[in-house]
Amino acid sequence: MFANNNQKGDYLMQEVTCSKKSIWVMGTYSLLTLSIMVGFMYINTFGTEILLIPATTLATALLIAKILDFIVSVFAGIIIEKFSLSKKLGKNQAWLKIGRWVLAVMIMLEVCNTSAAPMAMRVAVLAVSYTILNCLMNMLQTAYYNLVGVVAGPNPANRNAMTINMTRQCTVVTLVCSFIPTLVTYLPFGNWNYFIVAFVFMIPMLFAMNAISKQADGLDQPAGKNQPGAQVSMMDMINTLIKNPKLLALFICQTIFYIGQYVYQSNYTYYFIYVVGDFTKLTVCSLVGAVIGIFASMLMPKLVGNRLGKKGACVFGFAVYGIGMILCTFLAVYSWILYIVCMAVVFVGTYTYMPYYMTMYLDCGEWYLWKTGKDTRGVAMGLGGPPLKIGMAIGGSLGLYLLGATGYEAGMTVTAAWTSSYMMVSFLVPGVITIVSAILLLLTYKLKDSDVAKYSQENADKMAAAMAAAPAEETEA
Repeated sequence: MFANNNQKGDYLMQEVTCSKKSIWVMGTYSLLTLSIMVGFMYINTFGTEILLIPATTLATALLIAKILDFIVSVFAGIIIEKFSLSKKLGKNQAWLKIGRWVLAVMIMLEVCNTSAAPMAMRVAVLAVSYTILNCLMNMLQTAYYNLVGVVAGPNPANRNAMTINMTRQCTVVTLVCSFIPTLVTYLPFGNWNYFIVAFVFMIPMLFAMNAISKQADGLDQPAGKNQPGAQVSMMDMINTLIKNPKLLALFICQTIFYIGQYVYQSNYTYYFIYVVGDFTKLTVCSLVGAVIGIFASMLMPKLVGNRLGKKGACVFGFAVYGIGMILCTFLAVYSWILYIVCMAVVFVGTYTYMPYYMTMYLDCGEWYLWKTGKDTRGVAMGLGGPPLKIGMAIGGSLGLYLLGATGYEAGMTVTAAWTSSYMMVSFLVPGVITIVSAILLLLTYKLKDSDVAKYSQENADKMAAAMAAAPAEETEA
């Protein structure tokens, strides 16, 4: 089913040359996931169950926020390339070092207890903080993956080592986050429980973003006219996607996958609140899933990634994710233990694709630089954000609208008919969508890992030669 990309010269066969310290420090980007997880995973539950915002009202407010978020995500790469936040820091470093403080404030506001305020204010505070947080995340994610390329250098094996390590650290984050449902239920602060947990989980992120930024000291290029090489224009940004068939195929397939993923993520907490009848059982499921994730993150890159390459790992991961969702539709309705079994399948799929999908955007950027001479790698990395944002906007809103269509209301009495409808819209729909994305990625994405290794090294050699020649040219002028 999958083509084996382990040809001679494949980056997976190359030796990792960066230091263990760099690999581990770059992996601490996982702590940013920890910091946003309370709002990221439970914003719908917080909004409907704590703030008592109607599901359709919340869906509409978040849809507007997600549209704005998407617009920013499209231009994230070009913004980083063109506008400098600091004269002393590189273009990507500055976003992590300065942006972390704004992110911290938005994390707090997103789950701030405004339940005593008028409905309009509750919706406004949640929606505005959600918008700013997610718009900023576009910049931070793009800057981070750009720094992976900067710190790792042209050797794709280094880049892969960093992202695999980050994924493995994410499993520890997932383990910690599995206690969120219990914490927000049993802490003695009432409707402030979400805020307290979010605040504590946010603190490590501030140190991690600073440490990652320091790894690129002297390596990260400045923004704007001071950066070496050909300047990237707005038309170059458009061409990076439109004239790069490899990137366009990846972009479309990722978008479809995220739509399915966010249909599920917008609704899955209601499974425990209403189908199971005990929200705290989500902690048990999350703990088991986190343990499975730890083993999957250790094994799947070796069992699948090393044999099938990046594309094969993503296709396999997407397909397994979808199969787990479909199984959940028909099995989990009878038992939350069977939900755990189905989610084990989903976690195996997740930790198969997770280390690879973002660096594939960098691969597409390397190919485009090699082919055209235009260094739009940063822009290509920025275009890894819009599929996520489209998925959040369409999938997240679709999930809430479908939930409302089932007849959901806070505190309602559950019926067999409602449960059947809920399982279909929350598990079967995303399962089918993600399998479609796997099939399309298999058929449309055409970029071999062995070729990427060649493009990366040749690009690095050309840029080094250009930078070495620059002072001489200036002297002659």
